[in-house]
Amino acid sequence: MAKRKKIWIFVGAALFLLIVVLSIISSGRKNVVTVQTSAVKRKDVLVSKVTASGEIRAQEFVDLQSEIAGIITDLLVREGASVKSGDILLRIDPVQTEAERDSSNAQFESAQADVRAQEFLIMNAEANLQRDEASLHSARVELTQAENNYERMESSFRRRQSLYEDALISRDDYEIAQLDLKSAESRLEVSKAQLSQVEKQVVVSRNNILQNKASAEARLANAKAAMARLRQASNQLEKTTLFSPLDGVVTQLNVEKGERAQPGIMSNPQATLMTIANLGVIQAELRVDETDIVNLTLGDIAEVRIDALPNDVFEGEVTEIGNSPIQSSGVSQEARDFKVIVTLKNPSPKLRPGMSCTGDITTDTRENVLSIPIQALTVRDVTVEENGKYNPPTFEQARASLASSSASGSDDKDKKKELEGVFVIDKNNRAARFRDIKTGITGESEIEVLENLEVGEEIVTGSFQTLRTIRDGAAVKTDTTRQSNR
Repeated sequence: MAKRKKIWIFVGAALFLLIVVLSIISSGRKNVVTVQTSAVKRKDVLVSKVTASGEIRAQEFVDLQSEIAGIITDLLVREGASVKSGDILLRIDPVQTEAERDSSNAQFESAQADVRAQEFLIMNAEANLQRDEASLHSARVELTQAENNYERMESSFRRRQSLYEDALISRDDYEIAQLDLKSAESRLEVSKAQLSQVEKQVVVSRNNILQNKASAEARLANAKAAMARLRQASNQLEKTTLFSPLDGVVTQLNVEKGERAQPGIMSNPQATLMTIANLGVIQAELRVDETDIVNLTLGDIAEVRIDALPNDVFEGEVTEIGNSPIQSSGVSQEARDFKVIVTLKNPSPKLRPGMSCTGDITTDTRENVLSIPIQALTVRDVTVEENGKYNPPTFEQARASLASSSASGSDDKDKKKELEGVFVIDKNNRAARFRDIKTGITGESEIEVLENLEVGEEIVTGSFQTLRTIRDGAAVKTDTTRQSNR
């Protein structure tokens, strides 16, 4: 009986020990992170590309819109027709514009007649001024004669008065001299009055000339305004006939004979009558995200794929890079797109403006580069020194920080900085260690590493959730069922 009791005690102790061991193993397994890894490799050629979508267009094209309203009376082209610069495309009913032109012409002729009439008035006023100036000259001469005569009569009177006082002449002679002086004085006063009147008349004549000239300038301005209205009316009449502005093809025709053309504005595409394009040079107009536009330069090589021709690839070159973002009316977007034009080198005759396309633009090419998968790259907020330099902690410090309740292992006074890097597998301790790196160009699935990694080093590449949550110094094991880039 005692022997059986000892056996049960031994079995119970063994079970307890087994449970403790299993608990320790289970606890250890919970702290081990399962990761996917990849080895750092050298790549023969790494190509950086920017991919963007857009549509095909002709380098030279024009959307024709009417500048006047009216019924289309003649339509001389059809969609797909080839046209030459100067060819007549359509005509709009000219009856109203002809009437407006004739009315403007009549107003212009009337204004011209007013100008000519005013010119005659100026000529008459100038003739009157010449007449009055001649009269002024005569009045001045007469005044001079009257003054001379008055002086002579005055001298004669004084002599006769002296003789009369000396009783050398009779009283009759004295009175005659006295009357002659008064008569000379009267004539002098009349001459002065006449001169003053003529001077005023000259001033009036000169003012009349100035007034007539001012009136003539006003009538001339009216004539110029009438001429401008006539030119405008004539120009409107000319616009009833639309001519092709370039050699090309009618790629789009939106109207029929008998329809009413409306004056067009750029914000109203429905007013476009037709589109003419020169298909000699074909381009792809791409919308490139603002984060990629900074990597593009003129002359970059591109490959363009057309949705309608999935088996064809067209080589092209970047010939235009927009400096301002594309404005989308009524749409508020945080991310901005910029226009990039790629000119195709050997376009197919099957291409049509408006076809959807996708362009892959090569921005850089590097040979014999150290590369890692893009998904391995991550960002961590780390503690740095006062000079901003990051010194990775030792394995023991990382494990201690990992075990502590603080995610950073430091107090709030430590200086923090976001660094780009990867988690490298420490083979001795089988742990993931964060290491900051310097990167170069980015390929389709790989990115160039410039500093702080060596060929053959094993890095964590997944999963995505693991890379977001894994911490420096965490114990890891490799998921052999999903190895990447092996």
